Amino acid sequence: MGNAKRFSATTNENDESVFTQNICCEVPVNIKFSDLSYRVKEGKKIKTILNGISGEFRAGELSVIIGPSGSGKTSLLNLLAGYGLYTAEGNFTINGNPRNMKRFRQMSRYILQDDDILPCFTVWETMMFATNLKLDNRCSREQRVALIYEILEIFHLRQQADTLIASASGGELKRVRIALEMINNPSVLLLDEPVTGLDEFSAAQCLGLLKHLADCGRTVICSLHAPSARLSQLFNKIYAISSGECIYQGPVKYIVPFLKEFSLNCPITHNPVDFLIDVSIKTFGDFQYEMVEEIRNGKIASWFPKSAYANHRDFPNRNKFKMFDILENSRLMLNESSAYERSWWLEFRFILIRCLQQMWREKANVNLRLSAPILCSIVVGLAYYNVFRNSEHSLFTFLLPVTFTTEIIFLAMAPMVANVPQMIKFMRTEYFNQWYRLSSYYMAFLTAQLPYLFFMSIVCSVLIYFITGQPMELRRFILFAAITTLISFASSSYGLLVGSSFGIMHALFIGPMYTGIMLLFSYLSFGGTDLSLFHKILMYSNFLRHALEGMLVPLFCLDRPDFPDPYDGAKFAITKPKYILKMFGSLNISYIRSVLVLGATTVVLCMLAFSILKYRLNVKRNSKRL
Repeated sequence: MGNAKRFSATTNENDESVFTQNICCEVPVNIKFSDLSYRVKEGKKIKTILNGISGEFRAGELSVIIGPSGSGKTSLLNLLAGYGLYTAEGNFTINGNPRNMKRFRQMSRYILQDDDILPCFTVWETMMFATNLKLDNRCSREQRVALIYEILEIFHLRQQADTLIASASGGELKRVRIALEMINNPSVLLLDEPVTGLDEFSAAQCLGLLKHLADCGRTVICSLHAPSARLSQLFNKIYAISSGECIYQGPVKYIVPFLKEFSLNCPITHNPVDFLIDVSIKTFGDFQYEMVEEIRNGKIASWFPKSAYANHRDFPNRNKFKMFDILENSRLMLNESSAYERSWWLEFRFILIRCLQQMWREKANVNLRLSAPILCSIVVGLAYYNVFRNSEHSLFTFLLPVTFTTEIIFLAMAPMVANVPQMIKFMRTEYFNQWYRLSSYYMAFLTAQLPYLFFMSIVCSVLIYFITGQPMELRRFILFAAITTLISFASSSYGLLVGSSFGIMHALFIGPMYTGIMLLFSYLSFGGTDLSLFHKILMYSNFLRHALEGMLVPLFCLDRPDFPDPYDGAKFAITKPKYILKMFGSLNISYIRSVLVLGATTVVLCMLAFSILKYRLNVKRNSKRL
């Protein structure tokens, strides 16, 4: 069913509440897994994270995965969502049918523990951006606004609509993150540690909302470390893990009788969930094997005392969704159309607008980007102020293109190296939950960098060209500015590649380090030294060499006038530009070749960065049917 129909609403007060009329889940989902094992390699050893566990999570229940640290809670949740670089053994079924990961991802949403939401936007702006991407393009703005107001009201966020994400409290951020994923009404909601860092009141408020969503027919699964007794009363089902094995699965009220089977008596003043965790860490002895055998490592969907077996069907929500087991295949999943409601171009437009707004609102970053090119160019220009005006100093003229090329490289590379790892951090959850295509986000991000690159290239070219006293020829200046722009494009794409490949700390180290190495190789021919084939390969496989050659053409070629000689030959001076090039072994240069190489480098590096980014974010290779 299209989202336009599902969320049809107007701002008329007599109309039924937008969120209320759509809060019930259209496609309830029962998830079952069996014999699920997951192992990782640590050095030469194989570590078992999950060891043949089974289990079931049903629609209409708030199910909680508990266990001590390192027990495998997050790994199980990641496997349920199909998130992360996991290979596992086992079987998943959705309403009795083998899980198709592509369809399952359309109906499920996974909320990670970290609240990575762009901090420079308000709650309202963040919600509006999500609705633009998540809802059918036939929905009017009035319908989107009405929907946002209803969701904010349900999640107790209406008073915080104009609050910046950076200023929101921890509880508000948790609710915003859940509200964002509820826009397109998913059937399955998975959350990793949703109450971490929250006080008791905020945690109860957050879990109360999740309980309400589950009561409306959704399958809500979350992992918790040590829920309090008050919070435990909200859970329909506990799934306890210890050392990668299931030690209990069932309602909270049957934890105490379950433990009595092993002569473990929970004190009347003790929280049963805490007592179960204490048992799992062997506080009262090692009962791991006996508990796993009793629950058959999760194959028993819900444990009940023997006296309660006759009445176990009275468990809340147990049969409420029994009809879902016999639904036809056409109702088991969402429609097979594209998961993305918007066209590629509309996605690109919305993301581009957000990227530009984000760049503009980060005032410190904007001020630095605007001032750094101006200050650096003035300093470099003044350092070479008399070099081109006096042939006595002409030996130093070759250093200007080297210095200026280095300046452009770092001004274009540094922002990408620093920003791309942050970009990945913020987009990871959005992309996994199918807000947009990776290609549309990537192209919008690249396009958003163009204004800065053009500004930097033109400003630097103007300041350097005129301060250093270059010939007043329009063609020469255009070629100089053009090659500067191409160098900035190639350097920016190089920074993009480094930022996409490494975390921020490694990127900030590797990017400048490798740039320094490339700069050394770029002028191996200084002094006219004959180079071996190996050295030529090192030099010309480096795009900075072609950047340097392209910079030399407008500065020393194209019939450039001789350098002024104020001493009329009375002192030694080199007045011919071609002699400068010959001394440094740079006569065989071509502007066209430099342009082609720099252009090709930009395209190739951008494609490599996209491939690496797709590899890091890709879930298809992890979503094979288990």
